[in-house]
Amino acid sequence: MAAESRQRVRLLLGLLAVLVLVAWWQFGGSPAGSAAVRPPTPAQSAPTAPGQTPSAVLAEGIGLDRLSEDRPAPQEGGRDPFRGGAAEPAPPGAGSSGPAKPVAPVAPPPPVVPMGPPQPPPPPPITVKFIGVVSRHDVGKVAVLSDGKNVYYGRAGEIVDGRWRIVSIGEESLQIEYVDGRGRQTVRLTG
Repeated sequence: MAAESRQRVRLLLGLLAVLVLVAWWQFGGSPAGSAAVRPPTPAQSAPTAPGQTPSAVLAEGIGLDRLSEDRPAPQEGGRDPFRGGAAEPAPPGAGSSGPAKPVAPVAPPPPVVPMGPPQPPPPPPITVKFIGVVSRHDVGKVAVLSDGKNVYYGRAGEIVDGRWRIVSIGEESLQIEYVDGRGRQTVRLTG
């Protein structure tokens, strides 16, 4: 019993040592990582002239004096982001030196043609699953379908369950549509 408890203590001490090594390696073991975390010391900061504050040195480095400079005037004839098409080229010699040349008027958009009465909604999707094909030389290919409750079968051109017509049967899919010819779908073999 004493040997077993000593073994457990050694195991726990070993795990604790590994945990301490991992923590030291992750959070402070490398000199580069610790230097990146420390704030700059006064010796590392930029030298300042006598009577100059560090914020003034920072402002010079950023170039705040450029904010007070004059900016060029905006030019006419730029691209309108709210209109489609390519940007119109600026006339030669255009700029702030003279009156702008008149631009040809843009043709108004064509009038909106009413579309008539709203179209009826499309038929609902066909929810049967194609679960197999039975091939016999005397009958041909027979598709086996299921809607989750019942199992249906039929050949190409036949009406299944009074609702669907099988248009064609392939090796891995079939085409099926409603009896009135609407809603044709390809149903893949799902086994």
